[in-house]
Parts: sequence; structure tokens; C-alpha cells
Amino acid sequence: MRLNFRWKLILSFISIIIIPAIITLFLIDNATGKIKTDPEIIRFSKMDIRFEKIIDLVVDNYFIIHDYDRFFNKVNPVLKQTNCRLQVVDNSGMLLFDSEDREGSLENKMLKLEIADGFALNLEENADDIHQYSFPVEIDGQTVASIIIQYNFDTLPPKVLHKIILYMGGSYVLGLLSLILLIAVLSWLISRSVLVPLNQLNAATKNIAEGNLDFTIKYRKNDELGRLCQAFELMRHKLKESLEKQNEYENSRKTIIASISHDLRTPIASIKGYVEALQDGIAQDPERFNRYLSIIEDKTDKLDRLIDDLFQFSQLELGKLHMDIKIHNSRIMLEDIVSSIEMDYKDTSLKITVQRPIPEVNIKADSSRISQVMDNLIENAKRYIQNNGHIVIGATSSNSYLEVFIKDNGPGISPEDLPHIFERFYRGEKSRSNADGGIGLGLTICKYIINEHGGKIWADSTQGKGTTVYFTLPIVP
Repeated sequence: MRLNFRWKLILSFISIIIIPAIITLFLIDNATGKIKTDPEIIRFSKMDIRFEKIIDLVVDNYFIIHDYDRFFNKVNPVLKQTNCRLQVVDNSGMLLFDSEDREGSLENKMLKLEIADGFALNLEENADDIHQYSFPVEIDGQTVASIIIQYNFDTLPPKVLHKIILYMGGSYVLGLLSLILLIAVLSWLISRSVLVPLNQLNAATKNIAEGNLDFTIKYRKNDELGRLCQAFELMRHKLKESLEKQNEYENSRKTIIASISHDLRTPIASIKGYVEALQDGIAQDPERFNRYLSIIEDKTDKLDRLIDDLFQFSQLELGKLHMDIKIHNSRIMLEDIVSSIEMDYKDTSLKITVQRPIPEVNIKADSSRISQVMDNLIENAKRYIQNNGHIVIGATSSNSYLEVFIKDNGPGISPEDLPHIFERFYRGEKSRSNADGGIGLGLTICKYIINEHGGKIWADSTQGKGTTVYFTLPIVP
């Protein structure tokens, strides 16, 4: 499971607190164990035991305390081990023994003491420098004297002090180093997870600002910044597609404007030439006169189709191509449309066949727009049909849709052109299209109308055998 950025920060802070603490405690515990087992520290740490030994020696040999040499010889070995000063005073404060003042200990020397319950404090010594350990001397249940042991911690052996500092200080230093190392590692990891995608986003922003969309954001981790990078990458991809389509559309528009200029100029020039011929009286006989008028009418019809396609497309572009969709009986509506088509081509070389009976279902449609679609499809097919042209119109129904088809026996459409025939401004077989005055908008308008009805339109074609165009209309339950 991947963690989001918030949890990464939370766990990082918890790790920074807990892990160094655990490491430090472990090191302290380990250092304590070493201190407890170090021979030199153990030897120094037994000072209290030696103090007790001194006390026992004083009590056991108290009866010879006035014999300084004998008493000194008894306690001196232990005093050497502790490097301490031993004083023994009676209850009145008279000095009975002083390990550092043999001559003074033989005199009746009174010390400035503070005695309470047999615990004596030598007030003559500087308490800031000297530490005192006191204990009463009891003989037969009575306190007869007090022991004062003076010692100085400055006499702590350097080697022992060095080891204690090394063990304990090292634990804290290593704990601090683990904290610093952990902070450095986590900072690097977190900054890397933040700075890497931010640098890529910054570079992507600069590329887009400079108009360069040919790049890829490679950061793909499933976190907040990863999802932001993926969204930015999707935006870049969509923007690139949009710009490519816009450029393609603009290029098509420029091409089609030039083509429209040519397509309009050709019939206008032809009409102008025949009109001038009529004005000059070239067509004197009725047959030639009528033929010239027929040509002028045909060229005018082509101009009318071009202008009507442009008007319809402009309405489509502006979203103003009005649809008056109502519920119709499919047989009645299609019979009205195909009957009109049959009448239009009755006396022409083009053969129109309607497969009857047409299915009878209720459909949602704008009858005038469906008529426009079928006129465009037939007109488009007629442009490419040579002699013995034949168009078949029919329909089938399913549970959800009425499917209408228009089939011709023309030359067919190449596999390269077939996927694009419903695109705006697309013209397959461009040389023939120019000759017939098409500008590649008729099928685009048909697709828009059918889509607005909630249906689909497509074509099947085999070169040399003809083309069939299908479109569907939704059936009303």
C-alpha cells in the first residue's frame, strides 16, 4: 500500500522522535553494562565498601587507638586504597586519631565539630573541596566516638573518568549522530519525492509556455504529486491533440476556401459564357437555345447546392441547425420521402429501387432533416455512378432502432478514404469531387443530423462493387 504525502510526513516525524530515542536508550543500556563490568570502574565503585571496612577496623581496634602506630598500621592499607583521610574524635570533639597528622593526634587537640547522634562534621575543612563521610563508633551499645572520612572526588582516576565519559558520552553522541543521519536521510527522501515532480512540472510549464508540447512527464508514483503529474500529462496530451486538430482544421479550412473559390468560379464562368452566347445570338435554333438553358440550369443547381452546403455547415458550426424532432410512423414518413425521390429521378438514367414494405414503427425524428440526409446521400452517390447507375433504398428494424440503408453500384470507396468520409472538408477522389462541385460538407452535415437524433451513420464499401451507407433512428417504445 502506497502512503500519501501527509502520512509520509507524519511517519517521518514519528521516526525522527522514536528511532534516535530507541538507539540512545540502547546505547546507554549497553554503556551501563560495560561500566558495570569494567574492572577499573568496579574497583573504584567499591569505595563505600572500603568505607565500611575502615569503620569495622576502627571499631575492632578502638581499644588501641591511643597507640598511634599500631592503630595506623591496622587501617593504613585500606586508606591507601581509597586515598582518604581518617579522623576519629570522641564525643567532646577531642581528636583521637588523624591519619595525616601523627604528631597532632597525640596531643589533646579539640576540633571544631558539629556532632549529632554520633555523626560528626568537621567544620574546619572547606566543604567546597572536601567531602566527608561520618559514622558513630559504638562499643557495648554506647556511642563513644565518631569517625570522619574525608575524600576528594578530584582524585578520581583519570582513566576511570575517561572511561565513564567515553561510555556515557559516546552513547549520547551516537544517539545525536543517529538523529542527524535520520533527519538527513528522511529529508533527502521527502525532498526527492517533492522536488523531482516539481522540477518536472516546472520544466513542463516552461515547455507549454514556449509552445512545445512534445515532451513527457515521467514521474508516475501513486501519490498526490504523482496524480498531479498524471493530470498535467493528460492535460498536455489533450492540449496537443486539440492543437493538432485545430491546425488540421485550419489547414483544411484554408484548403477548402481555395477549393470553394475554384468550385464557385467554374460554374459561374460557365453560366456567364452561355449567357453571353445567348446574348450574342449564337443559339438561333430552339434546340440549341434549350440546351444552353439546360446547361445554365444545371450549373445554377450546382451553385445552389454549394451555397446551401455552406449555409448548413455555418449553422452547424454555430449550433443553430434547428431540429424539430417529433414522433412519426416510420412507414408513413419514409414513404413520403422516397416517393418524392422516385418522382425526381423518374425520367433520368439513374434507377431508384425502394424495397417495400418499409417497417412500421414509431420513431423520433425531424422528417425534413431526414429527407435532407437521404437527398444528400443519394446526391453524393449519384456523383460517382457512371452509366447504368442503380440506387437501392430500404430499411430494417430491431428492438431499439430503425436502420435505413442506401446502396449504390458505383466504383466504391478506397479503404484509405472510407474511415474519413464523414469528416468535415474531407474529399476522397478529389479530382472527381472538384469536377462535380462537391466541397466535402454533405456527409458531415448528415452525420451531425443523425447524431442529433441519437442515431449512428456509417458506410460499407468494396471497390468496384459499390457503397452502402447506413443510418439508424431510435424507436419509441
